[in-house]
Amino acid sequence: MSTLTLGADMQDKFNAQSLVETNATGDRTAFELTFVDAKGARHVLTLSPGVAADLVPVLQSLTESKAQAGDTTLTKMPKTCRVGHATDARLVLIKFDDDPPYAIGLEDARSLWRDVRQQSETVSRRKRPTLQ
Repeated sequence: MSTLTLGADMQDKFNAQSLVETNATGDRTAFELTFVDAKGARHVLTLSPGVAADLVPVLQSLTESKAQAGDTTLTKMPKTCRVGHATDARLVLIKFDDDPPYAIGLEDARSLWRDVRQQSETVSRRKRPTLQ
């Protein structure tokens, strides 16, 4: 009796840490998701619209169960970040990639600045994670 193995051998798994880019293919027949691992290596996953639609409820279920369990949720790492200010109001603007800018009130922006500084200092003191 012989054993039939379906699918690819998954010995070299890619451990995605962040989603860094999303695009449609040039012919607009598929979606491309670019992930990065802890070493900075990139991996592009191309999905048909049908597979992408099938993944929506699966990913929602996974993230909802993690949120209920108190685990961290998935993160997105923008390629660009810009900061500016509104010309007609006392608002600080933060823009990530091609997303619309976030408008933040002055006191919230000051609080965010302190929090970002504090977290940056905390992260800079950590050792780099050991890669497995």
